[in-house]
Amino acid sequence: MSSNTNRPNSVVLIAALLAVLVGAEVAVITSDLDNGVRYAVGGAILLGLVAGAYQLSRARRTSR
Repeated sequence: MSSNTNRPNSVVLIAALLAVLVGAEVAVITSDLDNGVRYAVGGAILLGLVAGAYQLSRARRTSR
């Protein structure tokens, strides 16, 4: 199987992961956790969102 056939699937998977991370970020921000915990977990999720957005743009660019 060619690697070109897997690229659209990776785009869908990365987009789905980003949607889940956005939901997790909203859940953490609106939670009753201590501020330090909320900022730490929120920051980690934000890093995942940035990395995922970069991977999504790279996957879309190479799948054309």
